[in-house]
Amino acid sequence: MIEFDLDKQTIKDLEIFLDSNSVNSISNFYNQTKTNGGNSFLYQLMKNPITEINELRQRTELIQFILETDFELKINSSQLEFIEHYQRLNIAPLRNNFFDAFLQNLSYRITPTNNYYIIKSGVQQLVYLLVELKEKIEALNKSGIPVKLAEYQKNILKLIENPDFKDLYDKRLKITYTKLNKLDNLFRKKYKNELGKIIDLVYNLDAFISIAKVAKQKNLTLPNYSNLTTQSISIEEFYHPLLNNAVPYSIEIDESSNLCFLTGPNMAGKSTFLKSVGLLVYLAHIGFPIPAKKMTTTIYNGIVTTINLSDDINLGYSHFYNEVNRIKETILKIKEKKKLFVIFDELFRGTNVKDAFDGSLLIIKSFANISNSTFFISTHITEVAEEVKNLRNIQFKLFGSKLVDNIPIYEYKLENGISHERLGMYILKNEKIIEILDSMTNNKYSL
Repeated sequence: MIEFDLDKQTIKDLEIFLDSNSVNSISNFYNQTKTNGGNSFLYQLMKNPITEINELRQRTELIQFILETDFELKINSSQLEFIEHYQRLNIAPLRNNFFDAFLQNLSYRITPTNNYYIIKSGVQQLVYLLVELKEKIEALNKSGIPVKLAEYQKNILKLIENPDFKDLYDKRLKITYTKLNKLDNLFRKKYKNELGKIIDLVYNLDAFISIAKVAKQKNLTLPNYSNLTTQSISIEEFYHPLLNNAVPYSIEIDESSNLCFLTGPNMAGKSTFLKSVGLLVYLAHIGFPIPAKKMTTTIYNGIVTTINLSDDINLGYSHFYNEVNRIKETILKIKEKKKLFVIFDELFRGTNVKDAFDGSLLIIKSFANISNSTFFISTHITEVAEEVKNLRNIQFKLFGSKLVDNIPIYEYKLENGISHERLGMYILKNEKIIEILDSMTNNKYSL
């Protein structure tokens, strides 16, 4: 299986995880986990997109099942934390015989100890957990559940249906001091490894339940996966999940038009669109529900975005030099991975217009000829479009605007075509920059 390529720049561009400057993130958006272990597993899923189509389908089937059945576990963070703390207790298990159990319980009553308290509480919490798992897992129809949940069910039932635990599920069960010693021996000695694996499965379920909850609350849908070996992606009415009242987009790309050439004035919505389409490709490769009406995609071997590339002051690199390096990195990744989803927002913004035109033309022509990868490229240099408009592998999209009383109005709608709008001077005038400068100049000369 090819490892999916997701580098730091792309993670930053798509705002997947929180950093010191973020107020929100995609990881937080999907996180309603009840346990720290569930939170950690969710993070691992998001950190590691995959290229295995069967695994992705199994994930989406599991999430869809949980969503439709409202499958839930009555667990909480403090319960699981206490269970883990109990299992890590670095003292010998209580001895499983009546005489020792009596003496240990008597000793605790006379002089309470923290370790004995942890054992009592840990055993009780584990019993609660196993009872909950038995109720929920046995209620599942073995013939009608997703493959992944069937695997979880099989592993959990193997433990909870063990004859050693048969007395746990009696509603009248009272954990006497003799029962406590027996269970501590079972939990921390005989079945310690098996219980550890079951707790890991509980964390997995916690994460998937969280994802399904978000899907239901936010009206998300699950992606579909195509078996085509060529690059192909179709998304209907998608939007960025962190935006309120977002205008939806639709896009379709295949090997006959593998490059989307995007134009439009500043603030018209180009960068948001590029982040949104990149984000959905990423989410599809972790098997998560997406903010869209429908999505079908082939499997890519990675995603590379260049949206918020900065200067590298520490190394003395200019913005232009970093752009060139990023393009080189991308080309080498395409050579290695073969099938990538690539986004460049404003090619060569860090150099003069002539070099930007020549460089953009060269790169766009070259990328259009790489039919096994998909490219989304935006630029202000619309003259490049005239040079490549006859290339069959390029589709042209734009975000337009209109002037109302000399004020630019943006509708954020993705349309076909090439935008030649230049609104920079209108924005300067609206912000009264020219008036301020004129007043300063006039004041200077009037002194």
